[in-house]
Amino acid sequence: MLAFKIYPKLYQSLRKGWEDFNSSQEYKLFHDFFEFVLQAGFDESQYRKSIPNPAYDNAAKIIGKYFLTTARQFEIYFDEIFPGNFSISEEGDIEDFVIRVFYLTAFYRNQPLCLLSIKFPHYHENFGFPLPPELEIVKLYENWE
Repeated sequence: MLAFKIYPKLYQSLRKGWEDFNSSQEYKLFHDFFEFVLQAGFDESQYRKSIPNPAYDNAAKIIGKYFLTTARQFEIYFDEIFPGNFSISEEGDIEDFVIRVFYLTAFYRNQPLCLLSIKFPHYHENFGFPLPPELEIVKLYENWE
């Protein structure tokens, strides 16, 4: 089954993006930017649930660069811009951090292949991704079962 065949490569590339980002110079830049945005009152605004924090939004896109490259190698494309539609994503508290869950429909040769979830553990009080993102196949579509 194609989705299960490519899943390990997609997950490895997502984890590599997280590892590279956390040890990069960009991490410090986004940390400082997060502090600036926080001081400006972003998280207390009425838009917090509708508009992603720009530091996290851009960091997630950097973390996803290997994931997207790997997907393209397998001719996989998505219905949303990585990591997914923020306004329909879900967030929940886990221990000392929160997890934001995004959903992406993967397409292969213009046919829906599967629905993926990408879970990003992160903090609200300060910038950081304490654990690597998780990738899960939520649903397989009929054509590929």
